[in-house]
Amino acid sequence: MSVSTTPAEQLFETERKQFVPRLLTNPNYYGNLQNSPFKPVQKIVSNTTYEELKCVGFNPQLSRLEAVVWIKQTTGYDGDICTSGSLEYVSFYLSYDNGATWLPQGTTSFQVFDVPGPHPLEYAVDLRIQTDKTFCFEANLPLVRAILSWNTPPAGPTTTPVWGNAVDTRIQIAPRSLLIPFQDFVKAADLNVVAQFAGLVSETATLELAAPKALSPAELQQLYAGTKVPAQRFLHNTIQKAIKNPASIAASSGLLAGLGIDVAAAVAALENPNGNTDYEQLECIGLDEASGSSLDALAGTIRIKLPTGYLGNLCSAGSLEYVAFWIDWGNGWEWAGTASVNVYDIAGIPKEGLNYAVYQPVDLSSHQKPCAAGPVTAKVRAILSWDTPPPPSDPNYVPVWGNRLETLILVDPGVTAQTGNYTPYLTAICDVAVCNIDQTSGFAYPGAGDNPFGASISIYGYIPGAPTLNTILAGNAPLYQITVQQVVGGVLTGSPQVLTDPFGITIDQQIGGALPTSTNVTQNAVAGYFTYQEATPDPVQGWRTVSPQGLLEVWNSSQTGTWQISVVAMDPVTKTSFPAGTTICTLDGTTRQSVVIDLDQLAPVTSLLITGYQPGGVGPCQAAANCQTFTVGDVICGSYSVSDAHLGSFSLSEEPFPDASRFTVDGAATNGLSYPNPALPLAGTKSGVWTFNTAGLPPCGYTIQLLSGDRTIVDCVTNWENNNQFQGFCLVAAPAPSARK
Repeated sequence: MSVSTTPAEQLFETERKQFVPRLLTNPNYYGNLQNSPFKPVQKIVSNTTYEELKCVGFNPQLSRLEAVVWIKQTTGYDGDICTSGSLEYVSFYLSYDNGATWLPQGTTSFQVFDVPGPHPLEYAVDLRIQTDKTFCFEANLPLVRAILSWNTPPAGPTTTPVWGNAVDTRIQIAPRSLLIPFQDFVKAADLNVVAQFAGLVSETATLELAAPKALSPAELQQLYAGTKVPAQRFLHNTIQKAIKNPASIAASSGLLAGLGIDVAAAVAALENPNGNTDYEQLECIGLDEASGSSLDALAGTIRIKLPTGYLGNLCSAGSLEYVAFWIDWGNGWEWAGTASVNVYDIAGIPKEGLNYAVYQPVDLSSHQKPCAAGPVTAKVRAILSWDTPPPPSDPNYVPVWGNRLETLILVDPGVTAQTGNYTPYLTAICDVAVCNIDQTSGFAYPGAGDNPFGASISIYGYIPGAPTLNTILAGNAPLYQITVQQVVGGVLTGSPQVLTDPFGITIDQQIGGALPTSTNVTQNAVAGYFTYQEATPDPVQGWRTVSPQGLLEVWNSSQTGTWQISVVAMDPVTKTSFPAGTTICTLDGTTRQSVVIDLDQLAPVTSLLITGYQPGGVGPCQAAANCQTFTVGDVICGSYSVSDAHLGSFSLSEEPFPDASRFTVDGAATNGLSYPNPALPLAGTKSGVWTFNTAGLPPCGYTIQLLSGDRTIVDCVTNWENNNQFQGFCLVAAPAPSARK
């Protein structure tokens, strides 16, 4: 149960308030960086006083990593719920070689605030990942590392955060799906297909594998003969079904007796459940908060402890771990849904076990309040039960195998949404929140990045009043349309253009109490409208989410200038049109109904020349040309030019012995400039002179390269670059001094 904690200001008040400013003056101020040239001022490393990463798990069916974080203090998070608070970052890494190398999977974050009252508040974060898959006869058990860091994202898998910590755990990757490429099957089976037959098979041909089957009681008895798995474990489901269906008692009793099993002993062992955790244990639960374009969800992590006792290996149907969730808003427990995950017998399970995760979207909108009304918290109870789901009507259920946890969650402030009101909201362009885009210039991060956009532009949003799953399955999902229109001098110009570029999403879905499924689909506009695929969760009907979360369209833009992006939704049954809702930006009070962005499709134009040299590094520059031969110790002189509508950066580099300290640019000891910098204009041309000192370099052939980039967010990932300017020269040894006579 949650308990109150000591106020944070008694611990590290100054250090938390001055955290980012101090890092700006000294990146190693707190001594968490290895091999840093900066000396630490105050040692604070992996401090978990305020936040702590407690658990990490993986849902193989959804390819979704989950991490649960405890927020422990009432203050120390840069403001209350009516401010922007601060961010907790969690980065994930995978290792298929026991930690020798780590593959970055991505970084996610969530907002935290100063919240009075009992703590800890438990949060969850999720990340969908792409994994290497094997056939079911080979367990794929990589390591996962998750790193929590407050207010600054982790820089890599070896990052030691100032505030936060790291957790390593083992996960199980789902085997290959039922439909696989034929060529992959041939390769895995090491089949030598005769050439004339191989030529008859299409390179895109697929092979359907047999669906995993559930093992019979007799097969389970044979499987677990000689193990410590008791009959009441592997016959648990059979016995429960017999008890719930009295008409089959005689047949079931005869079946079990025929196996030579002491039925009375097995039934007696199940009559007084006490939550046995020898096989599995629910270790953490938390709220995975909506980000404006995703659903709130309750998450739980489960540790599987033993190699056997889960009703079969990866080539069988295995068994299910069920986690039922209840929420208490102050009037008693309300069932919020039951999630499940497949588990199996895995002989190679490590001694620390395997960590799984369950994910249960929930509708919290009816409990949201404006921030001025104060924080809304609630108690959550979760019950893990192997092989049998807990009854939705019994929050006090005691499982035979499993356990119970409780925690506190914080509900994000907001306005109550009404199901059936299909008002859409735009939330982000690429990964930039709409409130971080200036509506005059169209630049993202005004005053800091001043970034335009280019090429493929992902448009995100959501419909908070989306219908429940049954409406969508009936073919009556809301429709929405995205339009763009040019803005010239602050005035809309021309007609709106309807965007119809197809794009891919993944639909995660759970119908009723079934296992969740994951399906890749292509979104196509029909008569200018896309289908909204996300459903408002319902504990009975189920849920549906999409990944990337909230993606409404991918605009393959080719235009330049300033453009307005708008969205409208429609009820397909009543044909009612719903204009976009208005987002209020908490930082400055501005609003967004549509979003204006600036477009740039061009890379910088550059020039690089060698114009002279200083013999021995002394005196004025004498005339020289590209590809000239110089003597070790000469200082080479040159000119550069970088032109772009949105200048971002340029730098000079040398090969084959790169050393940035050998350059000057416009008389300063640097090899380039990056925006924002007073010496680098917002737009236009930056030109000047440079020098390169050859003292101490070995005789060789060399190149100097001018690298440049603009500030454009291209394909939501990178920027426009021009790295094609090279100039070469030869360097020879200085003549040996004359011998004395």
